Amino acid sequence: MNKQFSQVKIRYNTDSNGQDQCWRLILDGDEVLVESVQIINAPVCTSRDWIESVGKFKHHISVNDCHVQIDTAGAALITAKV
Repeated sequence: MNKQFSQVKIRYNTDSNGQDQCWRLILDGDEVLVESVQIINAPVCTSRDWIESVGKFKHHISVNDCHVQIDTAGAALITAKV
């Protein structure tokens, strides 16, 4: 994957076994699981959302207006939109 997004939220995947697919990327509302987040080269902020299906808040590192590349090993690289 190699695309631009208006909002990316990075959240630990609590369903992970701690070895595989440890991170959830919420890309303009669509979720993708990745092995790791290698680079974040863009302004970030924290955010939280109430997740109705689990009945609790989930916290994120959020990036707006960015480019996301996911390599074949499942590593995400997030950079500011040029």
